[in-house]
Amino acid sequence: MRKNAFLFTLLCGVFASAQAASLPKNIIGQIPAGYEVLSYKSGQLNDDKLEDFLVAVRKADEKDIAEKTGKAPRRPLLLFVQNADGSYTLAKRNDHVIFAVDEGGQCDPFEDGEEGLAIKNHYFTVQNGVACGSHWTDYITFRYEPKMHDWIFHKRISETWVMNNSKDPNAGALIPGNRWLESGKGKPPVPFEKYSAD
Repeated sequence: MRKNAFLFTLLCGVFASAQAASLPKNIIGQIPAGYEVLSYKSGQLNDDKLEDFLVAVRKADEKDIAEKTGKAPRRPLLLFVQNADGSYTLAKRNDHVIFAVDEGGQCDPFEDGEEGLAIKNHYFTVQNGVACGSHWTDYITFRYEPKMHDWIFHKRISETWVMNNSKDPNAGALIPGNRWLESGKGKPPVPFEKYSAD
């Protein structure tokens, strides 16, 4: 059992290293000390038509920290924008939108869920969720606001699914449970850096 756990940890490390190797060197050089790349996504995050990056990072020993202290460390989300010369600048950071490794019950709520990060038309979404033990998703979306030259909270959708007690043999195993929506529309804008999902 320990051998399998070791191999799994080793493979995770290799995968994280492979992901980091695909990132531009200029971004890799700006990853905070003591952190490793968990996930990343590229796309247009502002209006300059250059390719930008979202990079999720974690403490390499986050599971050990969680076991020793009873609380897992936060996972920062870094927003890098590309400059005209092809280099990248760390424009924003938020430590409170990616769920920690111990916030999903039996599963990792970020790594075991959907793709983790999504970018489309100056909007980006952090996709937290689990599908083991319990079934839920918590998607938090931000959008670029040209007048502010910043990214602001757009909306948050949390949904749960519960076991279907139907006797119908063709019925699905799960049915929708609760759904909760928080919208930033009509409210004072909350910058990405200041938003907290806690």
